[in-house]
This record gives sequence, C-alpha cells and structure tokens, in this order.
Amino acid sequence: MQTDSLIIGGGIAGLWCARELSRLGLCATVVEKAPILGGHVQGYCCKATDTCQRCGACLLEEALADVQGSDSVTCLVRSEVLQLERANGGFAIKVLTKPERVDAQLEELSIETRSLVLATGFKPFDPTEKPRFGHGRISGVMTALELDELLRNGAFAKLRRGRDIHSVAFIQCVGSRDAKLGRNYCSRVCCGYAMRLARLLRSRFSDMQTAMFYMDLQTFDRDFEKRIQEAAREVRLVRAIPSEVRIGTGGRPELIYEGTGDVRVAEEHDLVVLSVGIHPNPAIASLVNQMGIRLNEDGFVGHGAEDVNTGIEGVFVAGTAQGPKSIADSVSHAMRAAGQVAAFLDRSGGRP
Repeated sequence: MQTDSLIIGGGIAGLWCARELSRLGLCATVVEKAPILGGHVQGYCCKATDTCQRCGACLLEEALADVQGSDSVTCLVRSEVLQLERANGGFAIKVLTKPERVDAQLEELSIETRSLVLATGFKPFDPTEKPRFGHGRISGVMTALELDELLRNGAFAKLRRGRDIHSVAFIQCVGSRDAKLGRNYCSRVCCGYAMRLARLLRSRFSDMQTAMFYMDLQTFDRDFEKRIQEAAREVRLVRAIPSEVRIGTGGRPELIYEGTGDVRVAEEHDLVVLSVGIHPNPAIASLVNQMGIRLNEDGFVGHGAEDVNTGIEGVFVAGTAQGPKSIADSVSHAMRAAGQVAAFLDRSGGRP
C-alpha cells in the first residue's frame, strides 16, 4: 500500500490534516489506535448557550464528514504502528490492525510513504496524582472531561436529580503550572473550557450556582474582556486555588482556601470539577525514539508554538502532540502541517 502521507493519530488534528491534504490533491492514510475516530473531542459536548461559545467541538463533525466522504483518505482504526524505517527515500511502515470481531486474526499491513505526520494528541492529567483534591476518593469530585461527557450523553440531568446538585465549583490548573510535577507550563485551554462549562450549566439549569477558583485567567477568546465580563455575571470568580478538598459536615465536597485578608475559608459544594491539564502522550515515546526526534523541555514534539517541523526530513507534527492547544488552534496547526507536507512532497519529487 502506498500513500503520500501517513498520519499517526485520528483525533481532531489528524483528521483536519488529512482533510487538507485531500483538498490539495494528495492521498493520506490515518492510523488510529482507538475503535473510533475523533480522539478526545468526540467526547465533548457543544457549549452553546443562547449563542455560540466558540468551543470548537463542531469542527470534528465537519472533518469527519469530509474525510469519510473522500476517496483520497484511508482511515485505519484499531490500528497502530509496529515498525518504522527509512526506505526508498521515504518510510516503510508496518501497521497492525485489530479486527472488529475478537475471534478474527490480526492483520499486518505494509505501507510506503514519503511523509509522516505525528498527530498523537495529548494525555489528560491523572487527578489522582494530586490526592489533596479527592478525585476517586470523595463522592462529588470529577474532572471537567468527565462532566463534559455527562453533558454530552445526557446523563448529567439524571445525576443532578439523584444527588440534588445546585452548586458546582471548578478548580483550575490541576496538573498545570506545577513545578513539583515537572509541568511548569500553562495548558492554555482550561480557563476557556471551564468557563464555557460553567455558563452551559447555568444556561441549562437556571437555579445552578457556579464558582471558578483560579490563579489567573488565560486569554481564551479574541473577545476575551467581553467574555469575562459576561461570564462574571453568571460565574463567581475566586482568585485562589484550594489547598484541599475534603468531606464536609453535610457530606458534600468541601473546599479549603485562603480568602480575603488570608482568612481560611471552608466552603461546601454539591459538585467539584477539576480542570485537568494537557500532558504529552506517552504513546509517542517509541515513535520519536525510532526516528531520533528530540522532545522539548516539556516533553512535546517540536519547538515554538506554531512550528510543524520535527527536525527530521519528511516528518511533521500537528495539534497537541506539539504542545497545548485549543480545538481551533489544533485545526489551524494541522492545516499548516498539511501545507508543509505538500511543499515537501513537491520539493522531493512527489509520491513514493
């Protein structure tokens, strides 16, 4: 099997890169380990209230429709790269595909390509590494990703009735900007993500009270100041990161933090939501080792927020494999990567 570009990862960045390559008249093959395409974004709900909140979740549907309807894009799900080596001026790759039926045999494919795109995405921070916040130990503590999934599949309304949820507190920077964890960078998306979720809860449930505990607010929209002013009318903003979450006297999660004048405050909520950060995907380690790609100091591929080059000829990176990005930024980055792939193929003589 031959292809102009092999894209490792079928999340939002990989799909948009394939979509753009198809538009440019090139063939792309997407290799995705999961049984479905879409990566993390396929678990996100639309954050629109009375107006669009520009969360970017709908960009996945657009990419899926175009990719699945394209004759020049092949998508291999339940698949992963087994072996990768230089050959014939490009790459010879062995891909192992697991069939849908568990009793069927695994299939090994040989693919030749002149270019590779690493679109392996990110790993959400594991909140159990911050045990003081009680995830997995205290009922009523969940991650923002878990809340998003509940809202997407309609399960939150049922949970709310069962637990009588009327107040929700978001804690920011869980797993980000933390030197002790070796993650002393901003994940760039958590402020906007939490703010949109909080406003969505307020929109769907008029009696819901929401609060957001933060260090400082990362710019997340081109109309940032306007968005913050609008959000502040619906979400209580508290500039403090709680020192711990414990079980309160009423059995609900209780946040402990320093309030005005360094006064210790204990505050109960029905639900505490942890805005977990973006971490490098460990699945990329074997690939970068095989190709001799250097990771940056934070463990991501490439250098510079907009760079799509890896330092290895014919190998490019797209989306959050390169560093923390919003959905919209991942799409832009993926399209830039596709453009660089096309330019490289043109310079190097085209297809394998």
